[in-house]
Amino acid sequence: MPGKDKVIKSYRAGSGNGSKDECAPMRGWLPNGSYKVLGHAKHKKGGRSGFNGYAIHVQDKVCKNGRAKRTELFIHSEMKPDSEMKPDGRQGPKLPGQDSPYRWDGAGDHYSLACVKITPAHIRDLFPTADR
Repeated sequence: MPGKDKVIKSYRAGSGNGSKDECAPMRGWLPNGSYKVLGHAKHKKGGRSGFNGYAIHVQDKVCKNGRAKRTELFIHSEMKPDSEMKPDGRQGPKLPGQDSPYRWDGAGDHYSLACVKITPAHIRDLFPTADR
């Protein structure tokens, strides 16, 4: 029997590219509500999602007015892929004058393609809970 939802961990997170429209795929905030965790991996490879490293896959969700179904939703961060393009959780090098997709450079890194994005330290801290 499923238990009551409860907060296990709390972190600052970002979702989307600044749009507050939860019906805007690849741009807006995630729809409000509870999400079922579908799986997690420490070695997620880019693909359509465009990120590497630790990732927690959560269920699809229909936005509040039913205009759109949000799919391919993850909690993730920015991490450096290793030479085989398998993420290892390390930070990539700092790039002079630009943001690196493999390095957490600051608050602007909370922007995403509408997934939930947290710092590398926070997602590593969350994984022992996900393992349970």
